[in-house]
Amino acid sequence: MSKSKIIDILDKIILSCLILYALTFLLDININFLTTAFIFGIIKLFFIKPKIKIYSKHFYFIAFFILCTFLSIIFNNIPDLTITSNLSAYKSRFISPLIGILILFLFKFEKKHILLFLSTLSFSLLINAIFIIYQVSHDLSGRLVGFASNYMLLCVMNILILPIIFSLALYKSKLSNKLRLFYLITVLINIPAIIFENTRIVWIALSITYFIIILISLKKKKIILLFISAIVLCCYILFQNSPQSFDRLTSITNISYQNQSNYERLLMWQSATNMFIEHPLFGVGVGNYHEQYTNNYRSPYSREDQWHPHNVLLAMLSETGLIGGISYILLFIYLYYNTVITYLNTKSISSFAYLMCLLAYSINCLTDSMFCGHNIKSPTNFFWLFTGFYLILNKYIIISYTNKKY
Repeated sequence: MSKSKIIDILDKIILSCLILYALTFLLDININFLTTAFIFGIIKLFFIKPKIKIYSKHFYFIAFFILCTFLSIIFNNIPDLTITSNLSAYKSRFISPLIGILILFLFKFEKKHILLFLSTLSFSLLINAIFIIYQVSHDLSGRLVGFASNYMLLCVMNILILPIIFSLALYKSKLSNKLRLFYLITVLINIPAIIFENTRIVWIALSITYFIIILISLKKKKIILLFISAIVLCCYILFQNSPQSFDRLTSITNISYQNQSNYERLLMWQSATNMFIEHPLFGVGVGNYHEQYTNNYRSPYSREDQWHPHNVLLAMLSETGLIGGISYILLFIYLYYNTVITYLNTKSISSFAYLMCLLAYSINCLTDSMFCGHNIKSPTNFFWLFTGFYLILNKYIIISYTNKKY
């Protein structure tokens, strides 16, 4: 078999794994198709070497973030905390998710591949939303998740994916009308599903990003007003017919002791702040939050056993101190700065869609730890993958191959 034939086969396998990943990301299955695609990409390096040109500072800030969080492990002075256990948690939460962006150097992503991947994600969310609506029609209530393995995974994946496909649906572009209609249908059917999922930060994040997307994408004021009014009226009717969702909505600003969810967050934020104050430089150690919280920092008023502080910045500061916290802040400042500048200069749909994704994700990170966080790793994988798509589509990364076919 010729070298070019082997490379073709490997590329088809990698693409197939990515599509399977997009189809199954909500399910609790043992096979990680993104990792599988990455492994086949490594095998591909034995046959062909890519030529890579990078025209942004993204990887400097990512490397700085990874280095600083690693230093917090080396110089941590928490008694009885072993470097081995720290490194295991560090690898799982900070290193492994980078597969999402590193795979860009192993497979030549073109616009058609990215659209295929996004369309498959859209299909998965559409089917899941339809199933949630079906559950509601059969009088099920609570934190409905459809086929998803847990509600927090579904929460953050909605926040990462829906702003992108809504941007693609409304923003003026060269996409086919059929594809844009498919994305729009996915977004609209997910509106009732998201209300019935009863995750308040998703409501807030998507309300803000959807408003911005409609405002910037649609040019005629009457159409903007009609679109927003239709969504608001739809949401009003849905909330009026779902007492549990309405109660969740009215509880957003309630921080009394009776509102356990909100009050508990205040307590854990205070606990995380105390950890940072007492261990300002390197924190209490990556993966050591729960032990320190349980043994030393838990409030006597707390009614929950928490593994993270439900806020990414406080998670970084409490576990990695100023060293890790500042590197996280600088990373996201640069991500915003670069994306905004790119959008202002090019008005490209990819920069606008990524900016909306970044904004929604940042809002989610205010009340949860879904970036390099404990337990659920997929959101960080997807975040790095979408960041890579943004870099590819805006030609911040250009990859070519020595083989003429490539």
